[in-house]
Amino acid sequence: MSEYRIGAQSFSFREFDFEGSIRCAKELGVTCMEYCNVHFPPDAGHEGFANIKARLEAEGIQTLCFGVEAFTGDAAVNRTKFEFAKALGIGVLTADCTPDSFDNLDDLVAEFDIKIAIHNHGPGARYDKAADTLDAIRSHSRMIGACVDTGHVIRSGECPHEVIQQLGPRTLSLHLKDWTPGGDEEILGEGALDMLAVARALKAVQFCGPIMMEYENSPQNPVPEMKIGLENWRSACEKA
Repeated sequence: MSEYRIGAQSFSFREFDFEGSIRCAKELGVTCMEYCNVHFPPDAGHEGFANIKARLEAEGIQTLCFGVEAFTGDAAVNRTKFEFAKALGIGVLTADCTPDSFDNLDDLVAEFDIKIAIHNHGPGARYDKAADTLDAIRSHSRMIGACVDTGHVIRSGECPHEVIQQLGPRTLSLHLKDWTPGGDEEILGEGALDMLAVARALKAVQFCGPIMMEYENSPQNPVPEMKIGLENWRSACEKA
């Protein structure tokens, strides 16, 4: 377990304010988070940014990633998000990238030393299958890759561990969630996700990025079910 940095995606805590999200993380027992703009905007010039940064530092919470954020051909807007990430110590921006954004992103990832991880969002999304992401990034920086959302992979009819293998070193981060094909989201370890195969696939591609649990059920009180999922994941990692 120690070889992976695991935390929570703050969308799991969307019914809570920023202070509430910190309480949820503490209750879950994680010190890493991926925040999204539900809790604060990706703008270091925002009036509340200094307090947000100070609170996270005081609580010992690392914001390893942020998103999902849109990236387009608007270079100025893209740069603002990278400046924000640098100011907060974020290493990965989870992204939905338009085709005209990639040349600018090639420059920004090199300048800021911050990665872009394209998020698959299930059937009908711009990046649905693994091939959609691979085709988009093939000729671009190796710092542009994928955030593999295991739940949406299942929704798209693919196997998460096979997607990780296909992406190889372009697997930059994970949204760890579980799903029943053709059905609903489940507690991590209680759906179709083969967590042991995922853990082994991560080892095989020498994955060293952040893993963020995301749980959209029970929004008023997600932590108890997330704790079950976290223990299920730890058990799988011990066997891998």
